[in-house]
Amino acid sequence: MKWYRSLYWKIFLTLWLSSALIVVATVLIIGGMADRQRDQEVQEARARAVAERLLDRYERSASRHEEGDERRRRRWPGMRLTDPESGRVVHDSLPRRGPEPAREISVQSDSGRLYRLELAPSPRMTQLNRLLGMLVSVQFVLILLVSALTSLLLSALVVRPVNRLRQHTRALYQGDLATRSERRLVLRGDEIGELAREFNAMADYVERTLGASQRLMQDVSHELRAPLARMQAAAGLLEQRLGEEDALVQRLNRECSRINRLIDEILSLSRLEALDPGQEPFDVGVLTRELLDDVSFQAPARPLQRHLDEGCRVRGNPQLLERALGNVLNNALKHTPENGALEVSLRRQGQGIELRIRDHGAGVEADSLPRLFDPFFRRKSGDGDPDGYGLGLSIARRAVSRLGGKIEARNHPGGGLEVVITMPLAG
Repeated sequence: MKWYRSLYWKIFLTLWLSSALIVVATVLIIGGMADRQRDQEVQEARARAVAERLLDRYERSASRHEEGDERRRRRWPGMRLTDPESGRVVHDSLPRRGPEPAREISVQSDSGRLYRLELAPSPRMTQLNRLLGMLVSVQFVLILLVSALTSLLLSALVVRPVNRLRQHTRALYQGDLATRSERRLVLRGDEIGELAREFNAMADYVERTLGASQRLMQDVSHELRAPLARMQAAAGLLEQRLGEEDALVQRLNRECSRINRLIDEILSLSRLEALDPGQEPFDVGVLTRELLDDVSFQAPARPLQRHLDEGCRVRGNPQLLERALGNVLNNALKHTPENGALEVSLRRQGQGIELRIRDHGAGVEADSLPRLFDPFFRRKSGDGDPDGYGLGLSIARRAVSRLGGKIEARNHPGGGLEVVITMPLAG
């Protein structure tokens, strides 16, 4: 999953960018108004101070006023000081070409006379300059850092428990029926706590249901053993009377054999749950090589191509992988021509291994591929006879999942069915 699709980063970026936009808008709008007000007050205070000094000189000496006026004209631009009684301009440093004075105020001299002071508009800072000044300010950087830390914290508070629940859900899917949410998640009083409690209730129901179905299959399988033994004994007596070539005897022996295989597969699936998954590392290449040697002995005419990397070790019980790989290989031998090649490859892929088993048969119908690993799912072969009882690949998937891996089946572009088993490497 790409990082920008993660819920964590979506929450973080939403909160952080929202905070940054609010700060920028606040500074540009409210800060701009405050800056204009402050600039006007500063300009007015400075103009009053200059005007009082000019009026003091003006009232004491006209000649000194004129000299001072020339000096002040250059030093204090942007103002005009006028005597309203005589109409005489005491000081004029407004631009010759420009906008009209922004505002007028009254200034009182030390003698008590009032004069009119006109001020030019104060230069306004553009929004771009104000924004650039804000971006390089220490306050804005601190605000961004604080908002980033807050967004990270809020994102972690939401996403971390969701990730924990996702891990529990994956463990439940992989067959760890005892997995439950942590107590600290269950005791939360918010929606995440409710979700954790609902997950525990669902896990309890799944464990009870699967446990009951497994016990039912075990009990039924064991109960069928006794009548099956009696049927086989009766078939033996009937064979002694009618002979081995009798069609009825052959049919009865064939049906007893089918029931016996079905009971064996059901018990094998039940015993698989009782196997300890284990944590000791073992070499997948060694186990695969042994099983392929058995295939060569069982079907010496079968072309067999193998490519097995060294050092592919995983953690778990090797009997689980032996059951899974054995069922896949037997399935390939059963449903492909005797001269059809069988390709097996074992490679390291990053932090895991990839085991591929490909046959050169007719493949599987596209609509049957998604259900190929379902228990008791049987597809129809070309002659219309059902292919087994649909438990071999189901046992393989259950065994691989208990090792923390995944098994998939797909039709190879070059023909035939390809089964891919992936498992994490032993760290």
